[in-house]
Amino acid sequence: MASKFRVGDLVWAKMKGFPAWPGKVIEPKPEVKRPSNKKPMHFIFFYGSENYAWVFEENTFLYATNKDKFMPASRIPKGFKEAVEAIDEALEAMPTQMKNRQNDLPSIDEELATIFPERPEATKSAHRDYTREPLTGKTKKMKRKRLFKNHERRSPSPVLVDGEEPPVETAADDAETPEGATEQKMPRKNELVKKAIKHATASQSGPSPKKIKLGTPRKSPKKPRMPSVRIPSELTTRKPQKNIIPTPCKIGFLGLGIMGSGMVRNLLKSGHEVTVWNRTIEKCKDFAALGALPGETPCDVVQSCDIIFSSVANPAALKDLVFGNCGVLQGISPGKSFVDMSSVDVETITDINEAITMRNGRFLEAPVFGSKEASEDGQLVVLAAGDRDLYDDCLSCFEAIGRKTYYLGEIGNGARMRLVLSMVLGTVIAGLSEGMALAGKVGLHQEDLLEILSLSSLNCSLFRSKGYAMMENSYNPRALLQNQQKDMRLSLNLGDEVDQPLAVAAAANEMYKKAKARGYGTSDVAAVFRAADI
Repeated sequence: MASKFRVGDLVWAKMKGFPAWPGKVIEPKPEVKRPSNKKPMHFIFFYGSENYAWVFEENTFLYATNKDKFMPASRIPKGFKEAVEAIDEALEAMPTQMKNRQNDLPSIDEELATIFPERPEATKSAHRDYTREPLTGKTKKMKRKRLFKNHERRSPSPVLVDGEEPPVETAADDAETPEGATEQKMPRKNELVKKAIKHATASQSGPSPKKIKLGTPRKSPKKPRMPSVRIPSELTTRKPQKNIIPTPCKIGFLGLGIMGSGMVRNLLKSGHEVTVWNRTIEKCKDFAALGALPGETPCDVVQSCDIIFSSVANPAALKDLVFGNCGVLQGISPGKSFVDMSSVDVETITDINEAITMRNGRFLEAPVFGSKEASEDGQLVVLAAGDRDLYDDCLSCFEAIGRKTYYLGEIGNGARMRLVLSMVLGTVIAGLSEGMALAGKVGLHQEDLLEILSLSSLNCSLFRSKGYAMMENSYNPRALLQNQQKDMRLSLNLGDEVDQPLAVAAAANEMYKKAKARGYGTSDVAAVFRAADI
């Protein structure tokens, strides 16, 4: 089947979950594998995002003749506008012959009808090419030739660890050459090695040297082997660069706390149009300098945006945001979408879902799991549940703020998963704080404890960061202790609902309550050490 497009054509390309976007048909990149689908596809470069992907031909349209069809009628997002400007410049720079091609092309039948208007209808159709038809009857199956005898298999190339030597090849290389055999029968590689060994042994005096196995690398006495150096993984790992096509929907974001601030920055960096609101007006001004639009009230943000996100500290703050004066619920109307990313209980999420859907709005819960650094770096884990269509519409936003997104099904599953994760995290940090306190009491160096942990299977960034914070009594907040204690309480309530004993979590919760009572509620979660270090 002939392709409608060729390399260099300017097109509109539409991928699942995204609007049609200006692009160009280019030669495929070898590192991007073509999907196995048999439908015609083209490799498209997307203007503005500098990204590329395989797109079905049925979702690809010539740019010039379909511009009016795919251009947004309302306000055009910044990223989309830049893409259109770039493709328009490319169109202007094209030769006249290429410009003419950017119009819709006639089909083969239409061209033949133009050339031969008197041709009968029967002769206009293409003749069937029987030379390409498959032969009828049974086809003989070809036996696959065995590459290895006696069930031998080639072993994969070994991975060398620091300090290890390359393995010596045995089998055929170690076997002695039988009488009468000639050198020409040896593989070329082993022949060269053998000649090198003969040359080296001939130049040495004294008794004959030991027989050397072929394939063993020769060591030079002049250049001693250098000791291996291990580089910490955190110095070699790099955060992957994200190429995101932002949604044309107008985004609202309510709550610019520790987590919300990082998420909004990443939404703006990826080209999304964002309107923000926070109880403290000064924070809105800071984000206005980064390109965000300030909103006066939550209700105003909902009315001016298509999808509204929220991230607040606790269930009480979320209920006040939604049900309070000039709150979210007052601005909800058919077509509006609300996504909450706070860590709250299932009951609160269920109540808000019912209120939003009763006004014909859409609701999705999407609590996030991660630290302040993960929020700033766009490396959060998103735990979504609820309206699946809304989840698909939010994918570009989730990609901007997180490294992985999970869709967990019905409403409430996101809150349940978030509380279970928080419970595990809280008990681990509480256990570390008791270990640090005990080491100090019995006269051990706490730094030695952390170093030994880093050499074991318990090695992780959590133990390193929180352990050194405890040792240095430095509690600059990355995750508030009072929020962690709130999550511990909610997870215990979740356990009570299903009669699940949580003895360890209950004991850890008491430690967080004690540290909070001592005035460390607004400090980092590592301050739970102050409850253990008596």
